Amino acid sequence: MRDRALVVDGGAALQEDLARGVVVVPQRITVGLREFVDDGHTETYAAFYALLRGGGVTATSTPSPGAYLEAFRRCDAETVLCLTIPERWSAMHSTANLAAGMLEAEEGRRRVTVIDTGTAVAGFSLIARCAACLAETAPDAAAWTAAVRAACDQVRVYGALASLTYVARTGRVPALLAGISNTLRVRPVFRLVEGGNTGRVGLTRTAGGAIRQLERVAVDELGTGPQWLMVFHADAADEAAELAEHLRHAVHVARCETLALSPIFGAHTGPGTIGFAALPWPGGSPPD
Repeated sequence: MRDRALVVDGGAALQEDLARGVVVVPQRITVGLREFVDDGHTETYAAFYALLRGGGVTATSTPSPGAYLEAFRRCDAETVLCLTIPERWSAMHSTANLAAGMLEAEEGRRRVTVIDTGTAVAGFSLIARCAACLAETAPDAAAWTAAVRAACDQVRVYGALASLTYVARTGRVPALLAGISNTLRVRPVFRLVEGGNTGRVGLTRTAGGAIRQLERVAVDELGTGPQWLMVFHADAADEAAELAEHLRHAVHVARCETLALSPIFGAHTGPGTIGFAALPWPGGSPPD
């Protein structure tokens, strides 16, 4: 039995790798009559966003306790960390805890710890990748768990929506406000803070304006230390590439990756969304 393993859901956009102790719980999302299984593979993302742009209505479902339990059983490890998005956004945290209790009843011991990461979108993806890396470098399971919790406290997420239409469907933005914003062609620039709360950074009318605002907030809020950045986009690869280039010149970048946003998140943000997640480089010297 290996020392440690990591469990995430498909929203992390991290592929299962049993050799590294990474296990993925698939998520299902429908657009119109078509169902997508989000298991960390990105090949179907373009088709999903094409349907969304065409007016398709989405529906998501939380993985069942049985799906989490099956994932935990696949983890041949003494210590298992299961990461979830904020409990206030989804039932996945409570569902994973229920499955962890079911496994404990089966085995007579507790080996799964469920962590509410307090973040979502690319912040969740970045924490998942950080946890996978730390699993290979932390001296023991306790140090690994502590380092992952510390990363959850430090991660920051900033983004710019192309429209408020999709987030309005979640009930988090009044439909009237979304209509006014879309009529004026305003792109909200936001930050995601601890616990899944959001705050407005500014408003802009163009993609270029959004990129400049995101660059400015990176300079103002990330400090001078080395950062692990994850630039994300929902079917807006060219804008994401431009944002990544701006960020590389604006802050001290230890590592910069670009991520196509999972449909589980993209269904709520809508196509055209861009942004980045940032995490102080987790110890040691950053890579060249």
